[in-house]
Amino acid sequence: MNIQQAFATALGFQQSGQAGEAARLYGEIVAADPQFAPAVNNLGLLRANDGRDAEAVALFRRALSLSPDSLNGWNNMGALLTRLGRTEEAVRAYRASVRLKPDQPAALNEMGIQLERLKRADEACDAFARAATLAPGDAEIANNHGAMLRMAHRLDEAAARFRRAIALNPHYAGAYSNLGSTVKDKGAFWEALQAFRRATRLDPDFAGAHWNESLVRLLLGDFVQGWRGYEWRWKHGRLPSPQRSFVQPRWDGSPLQGRRLLVYWEQGFGDVLQFVRYLPLLARTAGGTAEGQPVYLECQRALLPVLRRLPGTIAVETGGPLPDFDVQIPVLSLPALFGTRLETVPARVPYLTAEPELAARWGERLKGLDGLKVGIVWAGSPTHGNDKNRSIGLAPFARLAAIPGVSLVSIQKGPTEGQAADPPGGFPLLNLSPDIKDFADTAAIMAGLDLVVCVDTSVAHLAGALGVPVWVLVPFAPDWRWMLDRDDSPWYPTMRLFRQDRPGSWDDAIDRLEQALRSRASG
Repeated sequence: MNIQQAFATALGFQQSGQAGEAARLYGEIVAADPQFAPAVNNLGLLRANDGRDAEAVALFRRALSLSPDSLNGWNNMGALLTRLGRTEEAVRAYRASVRLKPDQPAALNEMGIQLERLKRADEACDAFARAATLAPGDAEIANNHGAMLRMAHRLDEAAARFRRAIALNPHYAGAYSNLGSTVKDKGAFWEALQAFRRATRLDPDFAGAHWNESLVRLLLGDFVQGWRGYEWRWKHGRLPSPQRSFVQPRWDGSPLQGRRLLVYWEQGFGDVLQFVRYLPLLARTAGGTAEGQPVYLECQRALLPVLRRLPGTIAVETGGPLPDFDVQIPVLSLPALFGTRLETVPARVPYLTAEPELAARWGERLKGLDGLKVGIVWAGSPTHGNDKNRSIGLAPFARLAAIPGVSLVSIQKGPTEGQAADPPGGFPLLNLSPDIKDFADTAAIMAGLDLVVCVDTSVAHLAGALGVPVWVLVPFAPDWRWMLDRDDSPWYPTMRLFRQDRPGSWDDAIDRLEQALRSRASG
């Protein structure tokens, strides 16, 4: 039997599921003719199917060195590298395939998925657009293209692509959910609710759609259904903190009767700062006495110095040894257990306090400032999913520095804090950022300020928890906690909100903030 006949026989074995026989015969062919690329490639496929990944990669590389124009070889290599999580290499493999034959919608789609994972959104969007042109009837490609357009904040185009995906596949729950998120970004909240509900009717276990629906309900003030749906966050799997696994049961809100409760952190600094307000309430009621018993709080290291001062609470750092406890609950599940409605939000402030000696030391740094002492924060964490919409940079604050009777103080932390060393146009700014070590320092500085002006980030929550006057710049499609059509917050009595009047433009909000600050300074 010659090489070609042997290859045909091996291919027949492979196609009929007789992988062992096929592998044996491919091996004999490769031994007889090491330059026969199709047998090398197919042996690589069988090794990949067996989980022998290193052998498979080596065989695919060998096959491609023998036949560099093999579309099948490059696509096989791309698929294996994708499975192995070697995303950059997978993109190179798919790109090589597409260079050889540009009209491959499947390869372009796979390349787009990998580019998205690498957060190369523009390249991914281009790949999906090319795939969609080649395969206008493919719902998955239309949906993927829409997702990239949404990331680029091209919301109308994104919504059109999701609607196209739904028209092609009316049972496509993912496209309904993506459409809901997109029209939510545009401010069409009732339409978003309808889309999320359609997604969950099609797929009752679609955690992402359930969770996104809960966020819209909370945004609209429907706390009853909102908190209930918010529990889907753990199944959604995209939180910045994992769900914890403890031997001790989760607390169901029943009387503790001496049981020791651990409340543990989740998500971001701002989330924890906002919802630790419930811990003093728990401490007063948990033991059934006037004094109560302490509640244990596990929190992030950066928050520990300020949360140690939380009444009725013993705070410990995450990652270290935990105290003995009997029941546990994540901190953002407390509002549901308390049955919190809009009219029953526990909004008494301050529930956090600055350390007096630290506040006195920072106060010395602020003594030389004239007029209103205004702390400013212009950016949140760049890893936050909505950071592009909420962070504004330092330059817009130059207008505030020009107001007579206003002294600006930088309390910005993070990658952009260096901007304070050289403010745009050289406007006057006391730069405290380099010397701030943690939230306890920030809280102590706030004790000596008249006002904090910031974007939607953890500093807003810290100021609100301390009872410090704070003005927050809020994006057009806001985070659920800022709700809609109001310039105050039910969570923080000392907070005032300045909302965008249209997506992407801060001009009107900053105009209004500047006018308000001029009025306050002149008063």
